[in-house]
Amino acid sequence: MRILGMMMVSMFFCWGVASAATVDLTDGRVIQGDIIKQDGKSLDINVDGVTMTYYADEIKDIDGAPFTAPTPAPAPTAQPDAMTPPAAATQPDAATQPDAATQPEAVTQPEVPAQPEAVPQPEASPASAPVLTPEADTIDPDKKALILKFIDVFGTRQALTNNFDLMLKQIEKEKPDEADKIRQRVKVDEIIERLLPIYDRNFTTEDLNAFIAFYGSPEGQKLITTIPELMKESVQESVKYMQEKFPEVKNGQ
Repeated sequence: MRILGMMMVSMFFCWGVASAATVDLTDGRVIQGDIIKQDGKSLDINVDGVTMTYYADEIKDIDGAPFTAPTPAPAPTAQPDAMTPPAAATQPDAATQPDAATQPEAVTQPEVPAQPEAVPQPEASPASAPVLTPEADTIDPDKKALILKFIDVFGTRQALTNNFDLMLKQIEKEKPDEADKIRQRVKVDEIIERLLPIYDRNFTTEDLNAFIAFYGSPEGQKLITTIPELMKESVQESVKYMQEKFPEVKNGQ
């Protein structure tokens, strides 16, 4: 279900990290939305809650700046190729052919009997199985409560809920039956339950207490609400800077 995959990507990435932009395509279309991800090859943009991907050959410019501007970056990568000749110098490995002389050690292939030691390896497979189980319900109850509190204070739950509702409205316009099916099956609380082990692995109890204290403060809340606009203006200013440094690109030269 491609539409569901797009929906889940948008739910997680269009909050807080997006920047509004106008994208002119080579076929004449103009796309307006929030840029989620951009590199020299493609662009992911959130349009009314739906994430769309466009590739370099489809994009004319972004906010008036040619999309091809970042492509000079690959040039430096060609220089490492110049560095690769030293790698050819590593051909002294051929010199290590004397090790071929040491091939008598190959005669020590009687070490093959040591392979029986490989037989105990089956024990590794049962040992690896339990590694998957800690992802389930082994989180300390007190720490789990802290994780849930941080998720609420940081605004993650609210952002997921808002984005989910927004995307359902968009899907409903085109595929009402699909939207109804998604609404019945997908629950934000269940998604958050899946996220708990990730937070548990990456943050200690001390981390969580510090995060909650900061993001629960007026200063922390201001940072959360300001980040989207901060990133939007930062991207616009960066584009202006690049245009000033490379006026020939702006003029189409």
